[in-house]
Amino acid sequence: MAGRKSKYSSENSNTKGTKIWSVAVYIRLSQEDSNNGEDKQESNSITSQKALLNEFIEEHDDLIVYDTYVDDGYTGTDFNRPGFQRLLEDMRKGNINCVLVKDLSRLGRERLGVGHYTEIYFPEHNVRYIALLDNIDTYFDAGMNDMAPFKGVINDMYVRDISKKIRSSLIERKKAGNFLGVTAPYGYEKDSNNKFHLVINEKEAEIVKRVFRLYLEGNGLTRIAQILTKDGVPVPGESRNIGKTRKTALYSSWKQTTIRRILDNRVYLGELVQFKRRKINYKSKRRITVPEEERYICKGTHEAIIDEESFNAVQNILKKNKSFKGTKHDYLFKGLLFCSECGARLNVTYSNYALKKYGEYRYTTICYSYSRLYSDICTRHSNSIPELEEVLIKHIKEVCSRYINENLQDELINMAKKQKQLELKQISNEKRLETLEQKISDIGLYIKNLYMDKVKGVVNENDYISLVADFTKDKDNLIKEKEELIKIINNQKPQINETAKIERLAKDFLSLERPTKQLLNELIEKITISENKEINIYFKFNKLNEIKKKIA
Repeated sequence: MAGRKSKYSSENSNTKGTKIWSVAVYIRLSQEDSNNGEDKQESNSITSQKALLNEFIEEHDDLIVYDTYVDDGYTGTDFNRPGFQRLLEDMRKGNINCVLVKDLSRLGRERLGVGHYTEIYFPEHNVRYIALLDNIDTYFDAGMNDMAPFKGVINDMYVRDISKKIRSSLIERKKAGNFLGVTAPYGYEKDSNNKFHLVINEKEAEIVKRVFRLYLEGNGLTRIAQILTKDGVPVPGESRNIGKTRKTALYSSWKQTTIRRILDNRVYLGELVQFKRRKINYKSKRRITVPEEERYICKGTHEAIIDEESFNAVQNILKKNKSFKGTKHDYLFKGLLFCSECGARLNVTYSNYALKKYGEYRYTTICYSYSRLYSDICTRHSNSIPELEEVLIKHIKEVCSRYINENLQDELINMAKKQKQLELKQISNEKRLETLEQKISDIGLYIKNLYMDKVKGVVNENDYISLVADFTKDKDNLIKEKEELIKIINNQKPQINETAKIERLAKDFLSLERPTKQLLNELIEKITISENKEINIYFKFNKLNEIKKKIA
């Protein structure tokens, strides 16, 4: 078929020389293309692109398909596509030396990204680039087609325009009071006759009313969560069988945060708060929270579940409770305390009554399972924080003191010898790494000079191809050796021996009247406490755990 001229090729597209190209056929179809009308969508379809590119390849004997890379449903502004990334990986491995696409827009619609690959990345890897319908072939025109940058700008403007149109449409629909979420808020469901309209889910709505009523009766967020969980009320996700049902109490129980979200949500007033979040721009996937004053409130979009008087009364209570908490409270062993019975974290609570009576907060521990779920799961595990900290510090000091007093001299000497051996090995490996990097650099220079000799006619085409292949193979082997050596160097980097580290930490702990949190986190893995106040400290070092057992 080589004798038949392709209807898609230019007059210069005949086979040049005898070079064989290992071709990556790249195909992309995105959401943007589906907005162009039926005819345009069909022309851009995966099947259409494949047929077009395969016909071109069949008519050129020097083009051999290595693999076809497809990204279906990926935007042209983001180059982190699985198919395209796989193509780049095969390119880096030397499996392909030619990339074939239908047109420039298939590679991407973001002009800077497209320019980076076509003008810098592909040439650096000696890869030919063909954009068929744009009549671009870098093998015949190393400087690319003069129109390519302009086409990149046009593609960029196209995506920007599409993004503006979509955003404008969304804005109008949101201002009209349309609900555009994937799932309806708890208490509602999508109207079967109009998916943009909410109707009341009677069963869930009764729970919403109950939450508001319980809060107005004086129950706190945690208490309401406990009541609903104990009564077996399904949490919002489980009530609709959304996702995989979890049978454990930890996931099937109501949370304080869930209750708070319900009480804060103006949807129960029959309103939709639109534009809560937005994308930074059409090129970025990142979304940011929009300030409350910039949001758009649509009233009367659906039937209300909660009356305005009750809703406002709840908001006033929430605001008062939030301001009452005031100062953020902290404690020394935060994040290290756990329940011996259920394994949950022991949080710390404080009494506002104590603040009023004694002028200070009184901290006590409380099991997460007990406080956040319901009392049947576990017990309270109440411990006075000041007394608990005193006991823990005393015990840790005993362990550290015993460790320091033991004979560590022989161990430290052996450690120093091993450290010296590691350092010598490290020096040898680093010298070898420098040699490898120089050889890799030299090969790159050889290939560059070889190309210049070919251009000058000193080296013929066949010799050039053969020599480049040999140099490239040597370079790949050196790069592989370099990567393996870097791993060895990183693993052998001199590290503080465990013995020396424990000695430092133990001395630091003993020197302080009150240890720091950082020091505690370096020494301790976790601390478990039972309901009858039995304490078990787990150190991060086995040697300290052994001493702890002797003391206990």
